Amino acid sequence: MGSVELALGVIGAVATVIATAIQVRDRLSRRRAPAAAPPTVEPPADPGGGYDAFVSYARADTRTARALATRLHAEGLRVFLAEWIGPGLVETLEKETALRTTANGILVFSGTTMNDAAIRDEYAALLRRVHSGGRRFIPVLVDDVDLPPFAEIRRPVDLRSPGSAPYDQNLTALVRALQPRSDAT
Repeated sequence: MGSVELALGVIGAVATVIATAIQVRDRLSRRRAPAAAPPTVEPPADPGGGYDAFVSYARADTRTARALATRLHAEGLRVFLAEWIGPGLVETLEKETALRTTANGILVFSGTTMNDAAIRDEYAALLRRVHSGGRRFIPVLVDDVDLPPFAEIRRPVDLRSPGSAPYDQNLTALVRALQPRSDAT
């Protein structure tokens, strides 16, 4: 019986080592699994050259704004999205520079948009740019919301139904509206 007990003890020890190794491997693989990182899009090489669109959005709408900005960028537009500000830069200064140099302003409107003080400031700055420099301000609806008065007087782009034909048509119209105008004679 001594050898049977010894064999069972060795089998138990090996089983414990294997189980521990599996647990450690699983924990390490979970730790190493990269989080779904936002796509990295480089800003224009010369920030002084400006952007085709500044996308303003509330934090709760980050995924929607990221998807929109990524699509616009894929269409060849230079897009400013706060989430894409590079490491070591000052977010407020980068936003101010982008607001000054962008050709068009887009504000993503959802149920949380106007509850965000920073977004209300961006809204005011985008409107000021429209009145002082002939820039375009485009409200983009992603929820059923009432637009504030100065957004309401503009024709919004309805992106409330992703994956639908109207969504695709409206997104195509948005891309056309944002494309730089050539000064052909």
